[in-house]
Amino acid sequence: FLETFQGSGIKPIIGSEFYVATNMHENTKEYFHLVLLAKNIEGYHNLMKLSSFGYTEGFYYKPRIDLELLKKYSSGLICLSACLAGKIPQLLLGNDYEGAVEYAKTLMSMFDDGDFYIEIQDHGILDQKRVNPLLVKMARELGVKVVATNDAHYLNKEDAEMHDVLLCVQTGHKVDDVDRMRFETDEFYLKTYDEMLETFSWIPEALDNTCEVADKINFTV
Repeated sequence: FLETFQGSGIKPIIGSEFYVATNMHENTKEYFHLVLLAKNIEGYHNLMKLSSFGYTEGFYYKPRIDLELLKKYSSGLICLSACLAGKIPQLLLGNDYEGAVEYAKTLMSMFDDGDFYIEIQDHGILDQKRVNPLLVKMARELGVKVVATNDAHYLNKEDAEMHDVLLCVQTGHKVDDVDRMRFETDEFYLKTYDEMLETFSWIPEALDNTCEVADKINFTV
């Protein structure tokens, strides 16, 4: 991956979306998403350690980590609060604003100053439109920057139909089945800057902050 982009003018970023459980050693399916990016070589090593421990010690249907392990191996990492499946958005959707703030403060304390970001997304999903203003409000209260991202499960918008077919293959369902896993919209593709700017015109600094995150990342393996 790194060699592919060498000399291309595109900076490769290595990271992972982790499943975070309350206790990785307990057998529970309750876990939340969290995005960690390697800022430097130390962060890369810690990313590998977290991934390995998630599989060797925290695996229960999914590889999982917890905050205790994350605190031990957080150095050199940049943290994004993740999509709707992150704990902060889930607390907000459950009308627990104070709980979301406290969880954000816990994450903030684990990373270097300015390396924790509140993540917002907008794929035209109602829950995202509901939670995004609260995420921005919280970020401003805590002095944390907001970063706009877009889940990309296929390359182009017109690929959404084929992606839906592949989901059916993966989950053993037919396209016409009512009760099956499906994506709510066709917005899960690799968007251009202009498309993202149109979506997030109400908070353009969230796009600038994606460049700030990229600028912080500088290492070779």
